[in-house]
Amino acid sequence: PANAYYELSALLLDWRTGVIEVRLIGQNDEVLIHRYNDQTTPTGRTLMIALNKANLSTRSLNQRIFDRLIADGVLTGSVTGTVQ
Repeated sequence: PANAYYELSALLLDWRTGVIEVRLIGQNDEVLIHRYNDQTTPTGRTLMIALNKANLSTRSLNQRIFDRLIADGVLTGSVTGTVQ
């Protein structure tokens, strides 16, 4: 079924291997897992370095994760809400 809502379930940042794993739960309880690693563009390590330097006072970590997934074509749509 179509999904109009995803919630961040887990975020793994493995600095040793440069892998990021994002786990989302959809409104229909479906699970979506997406991984960034040294074979993806951008790489997991590149994203971790940018995240480490990010100012999260204007755009939350949660919002930035969804922004990235949308930019990379993993999800379609937009992110709504306020920084908590």
